[in-house]
Amino acid sequence: MSIPTHRTLEEIRQELFAHIASVQQAGWLPQALSLNRGVVRGLIEIWAFGLFQLYQFLALVLGQAFPNTATGKWLDLHARSVGLSRLPATQAAGEVYFIRSGSTGNVVIPEGRVVRTQPDGNGQVYRFVTTASRVLQEGQTEVAVPVICEAYGSGGNITVGGISVLTTTVPGIGAVENRPGWLVGEGADAEGDDALRLRYQLRWESAGGATQAAYAAWARAVPGVVAVRVLDRHPRGQGTVDLVVRGSAGIPTPALLEHVRLAVDAERPINDDVLVKGPVPVPVAIRAELELVHGTPETVADVASRRVAAMFRDPSDVPGVAPLGIGEDLTLDRLRYELMSAGGIRRIDLASPGADVLVQADGLAVLEGVWLTTRWSGDAE
Repeated sequence: MSIPTHRTLEEIRQELFAHIASVQQAGWLPQALSLNRGVVRGLIEIWAFGLFQLYQFLALVLGQAFPNTATGKWLDLHARSVGLSRLPATQAAGEVYFIRSGSTGNVVIPEGRVVRTQPDGNGQVYRFVTTASRVLQEGQTEVAVPVICEAYGSGGNITVGGISVLTTTVPGIGAVENRPGWLVGEGADAEGDDALRLRYQLRWESAGGATQAAYAAWARAVPGVVAVRVLDRHPRGQGTVDLVVRGSAGIPTPALLEHVRLAVDAERPINDDVLVKGPVPVPVAIRAELELVHGTPETVADVASRRVAAMFRDPSDVPGVAPLGIGEDLTLDRLRYELMSAGGIRRIDLASPGADVLVQADGLAVLEGVWLTTRWSGDAE
């Protein structure tokens, strides 16, 4: 049985008219009232609108009264009742190589120098600041310098080669570059409602002890963890449990894994042999030719590339695109669907991958790159 919390303004108005008519028929009013105009009609409209607002407020409060439907500050109140609070956003940190421009002698890279990315598809630029000074010694061509992103959030987890612009001039330095393994601390977005709601549910489900839900709850309490898979069917022998952790940048950094390990060790039973690890990367290179019937080739290819790339990001940065989870296969049907959703495409000639990409239980599909070309269909508009 549903709770009647919804009434339209017209429904409320008609109910009032019917009630007033019944009162008039009963002879309780000294004379018949005109409901079409005048003071009485104005009072009826004011009362009807007040009742309409009351129903809207009732629907809002009823939805926020339950954790499964609560949002925002209301959800924070539910989480606080079980000792949880929303995880804050964090900044990405790592190392960027400063490369000599051909000069000689020692080159000092001071703290506070700024490097950045090129604008992305949305025009967004990410700036990074050096957090310590380094000296490029005579005879060296490059030196690694620690940096931190000025902005909070997962957007600072820049792909390899993405940091390439030296914003603040450093005499003797001609280029900067972030290389494989550059990230030492993931940038994470502030915890959203879905993630907090899941942790709330896990808190109740973990009340029975060191269950699968409990291990997931302990791992998810660490900022930067966006997904965890608990392999508790003795993956390495009797009494073993493996926690496969995904960070906001995909494959987690050693620092994030260590934070999870410490959090789990503080809670787990002493006789459980627990291994905290990142997923096994399964590289995916996507190459395809798109046959277009309308649109601008550059725009269609850009939208298609962003939709495909969003499958490998958690959280996804494209509405409607769900990220691939730990242990989830990448099927050609799913890949074709995301490409076709860019619009204006009649046919896709997919060169890579040539078959469904199978991912083991502790694996994660990792995007190597997207290379798309376009051609016009004979039926193009």
